[in-house]
Amino acid sequence: MDRKSSKIIWNPFTKGYFQNPYEHLKDCREQNPIHIGSHNAWMFFRHDDISRILRSNEYSVSDLSKYFEEKESYIFNNSNACPYLASGTKKWPMYLNGSDHKNVRAIMGKSFKEFDLPSILTSAIDSLHQSYQKDSDLDLVDYCALFIYFVTKQFLNFDDDISLKRIKKYSNLLAISQDIYIPKQIYQKINSELIWGKGIFSNSSYKNNIIKISNELNLDYSEDDIDSITAISLMASFETSKDSLSVALLEIMKHPELIDYVLECDTKSLNILIEELFRFSSPLQYTVRINNKDLNIDNINIPKNSKLYLSIASANRDPNAFSDPDKIIIDRKPNDHLAFGGGAHFCLGAQIARQEMRYCLKPMIQFLKNYKIDTSKELKWSRQIFMRTIKSIPLTSSAKKLVSING
Repeated sequence: MDRKSSKIIWNPFTKGYFQNPYEHLKDCREQNPIHIGSHNAWMFFRHDDISRILRSNEYSVSDLSKYFEEKESYIFNNSNACPYLASGTKKWPMYLNGSDHKNVRAIMGKSFKEFDLPSILTSAIDSLHQSYQKDSDLDLVDYCALFIYFVTKQFLNFDDDISLKRIKKYSNLLAISQDIYIPKQIYQKINSELIWGKGIFSNSSYKNNIIKISNELNLDYSEDDIDSITAISLMASFETSKDSLSVALLEIMKHPELIDYVLECDTKSLNILIEELFRFSSPLQYTVRINNKDLNIDNINIPKNSKLYLSIASANRDPNAFSDPDKIIIDRKPNDHLAFGGGAHFCLGAQIARQEMRYCLKPMIQFLKNYKIDTSKELKWSRQIFMRTIKSIPLTSSAKKLVSING
């Protein structure tokens, strides 16, 4: 394909992209839905194309650990800086193929079943609202992060002395490791976090359970392999949940009719709305596949073993798949969203994410209904590409504003 003839080229540094990527993604989807982006890899934007690729067995996932293995000598200047990027990401299931992928999924899936998630979620909600019961102002992102912190602390059983602030830093840097255009200084920080994170689970029943299950499956996993699994368990359960919940609550808080709907709707209606919120927020904006054979779509020839960047965020706003895609439709059915991917690599934590929403949404909205978004302050998003993260959503209590007006 002649790149000079392209109407638009995907570039995440387009003006305004990090605040709102959807305008740029819309232009790419409509004008140039399959092309080589600014990073010299293939980009896909249409729901049908992306869904077909995700659900097909003819594609592989990219190998993040191998990428780091090839880059570590450059990142660490051939020094003795104890590079751990390749080892620390070696057992992340979304970057594994074949039996390696199946084995790690089996281990994590069996481990997740060991926990009484409903009790954990109920306890986390109670602890959250006890922490905020006297606050007239709060930050919605911090509020969501604290809830997920309480959940992951019980679920993954990491050490008591590890603070929310420390977990946020660790989780976010691990999420950034999957991004593109990362300077080597940031990779060095991620390496340090992965090494630090080896101590998070020193007394964890979750880690012990991972070891037990891997032994039962006759898998000869090293200590580094086990640490890699615990690292991705924490990042996936904390970062994605925090981001999807923050954006979902932000959208509900913007619309008073949604607040009323959440508080009044039945379980079935709430579950339908939750799927719509996942579609709309799409915290994981992109995923990558490798085509195992030559590919031809729309008379565009893509050579075997090319990297295909699939824009989940664009697919979930495609008007050919969803009517009024930029609106939250409370009773949208069907809703073939791709927020959790698809096929063999369908998100392992999808059911946990859904249960979190089902247990927390009503009590959270019941608590937050007396707050309003502080529109005097701009919402700021992190400069991340693969995982969309909002930094801060300041809220102020309605009662406080009323007192101020009357005063």
